[in-house]
Amino acid sequence: MVKRRLRRSPGGAGTWVRGTSTLPKVFDQPNGSKLELLWKDKQLVGPQKHPSLFSESIGVLMAMSRRFNWTKNWELQDVGHKQWLWDNIKDSWELDETRKEPTLGPISSDEFRNKKSKWKRKFYTPYTTYEERVSHRPHQLSQQEWVQLVEFWDTPEQQAIFERNKANRAKQIAKHATGRISFPQFEEIMSKEHGAPPSLGDLFVRTHKSSKTHDALDDQSRDYIEKMNHLAGRDEHGAQLPLTNEIYREVMPPERHGRVRLRKRGVTPTSYFGSRLSSDNRVNDLENQVVEMKRVAEEKEEERQREIEEMRRQAQDKDEQRQHEMDEMKRQFDARDADMEARLMQKLLEMTTTHSRLSSN
Repeated sequence: MVKRRLRRSPGGAGTWVRGTSTLPKVFDQPNGSKLELLWKDKQLVGPQKHPSLFSESIGVLMAMSRRFNWTKNWELQDVGHKQWLWDNIKDSWELDETRKEPTLGPISSDEFRNKKSKWKRKFYTPYTTYEERVSHRPHQLSQQEWVQLVEFWDTPEQQAIFERNKANRAKQIAKHATGRISFPQFEEIMSKEHGAPPSLGDLFVRTHKSSKTHDALDDQSRDYIEKMNHLAGRDEHGAQLPLTNEIYREVMPPERHGRVRLRKRGVTPTSYFGSRLSSDNRVNDLENQVVEMKRVAEEKEEERQREIEEMRRQAQDKDEQRQHEMDEMKRQFDARDADMEARLMQKLLEMTTTHSRLSSN
């Protein structure tokens, strides 16, 4: 079920938008009924829209469970909470234990990151002040969870990462048109359509052209496609000849780097599609990969140090809280002792007064 709700824009105007989906088509299955999944190695390839639904259902469970800490990377989440996710996702999908690692690994990690990215784009970035941001939150998160996430994004470290990622996205000039469908799914679809796996060139054209307009989404992709078509040529009837892997490698520049959508971590268009790199350039590419691996390792170490520092801060806060509680208990004990002493003195005074009155009589 998807409910409509009114979203307020930074200018104060309201727009009716789709609300939070509870995915009844996944979670309201009859007892004992489960949805099918088709795998190719560790990649989901079908059937039809099930891979996208599978990822979306993981995201729904993550957001609605109130279990996960959204300021931490997926790798740092509690193992018990990940096991809970696995146990619950198996209730709706046909899964065996061999699919646990890819489900709780790259698939869940991507969905975890996508959730945060969506929330940041819709509820954080449009606003400029802390007060505005905390007053506009995703419905899946509690106010406490959202405040914690906003304060995390406000830190200088996260702001620096945000600026770096923004610059990297600006370099992505060849836009794909795959939406929520992964490259392996498109390979599988095209293999069934044509009876054989697609060439690298055909796969690029299919994933970078709009299915509605049949045109590329950007000038750079259009230029790549036109160059490949020109090299392939046409037959005697004027029909476009197939785009071979060699033609793709000749046209595609070696500097075209970045992760291939949902293929797997670390895979780039260069390593996945291939390139026309010379041996010297391949050495340089390997060196660049080593530099990138070191950068990623340094980021993870920085993240680990921030986690340790946060744990230390929390421990210090707990120590201060305990000390405060002990001081409060001591104050109460002292007050009680003083009160008891005052009462005893009052009793002694009363007894002395009574004794003196009796003696005088």
